[in-house]
Amino acid sequence: MLALFRLSSAERRFALTSFAVKLTIFGMAQLVVCVLDPRRLVCGFVEKGFLPCLISFAVMDFLVIPQLRRRWDR
Repeated sequence: MLALFRLSSAERRFALTSFAVKLTIFGMAQLVVCVLDPRRLVCGFVEKGFLPCLISFAVMDFLVIPQLRRRWDR
């Protein structure tokens, strides 16, 4: 069962790159929206949403997407 979640080097590289890009986009959006204009109402939601987004990005990039790509290749 653990072999199912083990990533090859190409899958790991893809997952890390995708995860880093998503975190960068989220950070830039937070910077643009909240740091430059903190009066916006959405800033409270963006700050509260960081940890759930981080967790969902990690699950998708390291668990779900590699499984889908493996099944697609079959």
